[in-house]
Amino acid sequence: MPKQQTTVTEVAEALRERIVAGDFGQYGRLPPAIDLANQFHVSRDTINRALKLLQAEGYLESRGESKRGVVISRSRVRIQGITARFDLELQKLGLVSTESNIDEPALVPAPSHIARALGVTEGTPVVRRFRKQGAEQGDTIIPYRLAENFYPTALVDEAILDQIRKDERFDVLLAIREKHRKAPVRVHEDVIGRLPTSQERQLLNITPQTPVLEVSRVNYAEDDTVIMVNKIIFVANLFVLSYDYPTGHWKN
Repeated sequence: MPKQQTTVTEVAEALRERIVAGDFGQYGRLPPAIDLANQFHVSRDTINRALKLLQAEGYLESRGESKRGVVISRSRVRIQGITARFDLELQKLGLVSTESNIDEPALVPAPSHIARALGVTEGTPVVRRFRKQGAEQGDTIIPYRLAENFYPTALVDEAILDQIRKDERFDVLLAIREKHRKAPVRVHEDVIGRLPTSQERQLLNITPQTPVLEVSRVNYAEDDTVIMVNKIIFVANLFVLSYDYPTGHWKN
């Protein structure tokens, strides 16, 4: 009886086991696709499809056109559901955090959902800040998430906006606290899982099959003033969102 052809799933399973076992190192480089094809006695197309599957699962990633065909394993990041500073959380994990503006921070007309959350009329000018956040691994920057923040102009004036434009790491919430004595004390989050948009795929360097988590947040001050409305897009298979909450329903 002829030997049954090796499938994409079988190749992916074998590579997954080797990645988990550390055969390629923590952030190691896999052999070229042609070498893997010879090892598994399959076509390069089968290898490429298996690698794309492992990319979608978060085991591998492409390092761009300059290193075409090279895929690297990367670790899953354990991150709390609500964090004051994402960069500081990465530093606790021993990672060097990075941040960069995708668009220049600016005054924009408030979209309807942002206007509702801020309690203003749709089209009212609000301050928008859209950033890509990640970490350094060797000589490469790994993107972990996108953060799009909106602030009311009553709290973020031209002076603060100017600082945001000058410094990609500028702490807007700290500036609001110092100027207006308001700080977030309560956060409401809505979290959904979905597939990424084309823009998200490009910015996060992920495949169309890689799931993302969309986290929509409204940040309230003690007097219920909305300080910030933001949307964060996580590469879902890199994060474990962790929460603590009371369970008083069964309490005597």
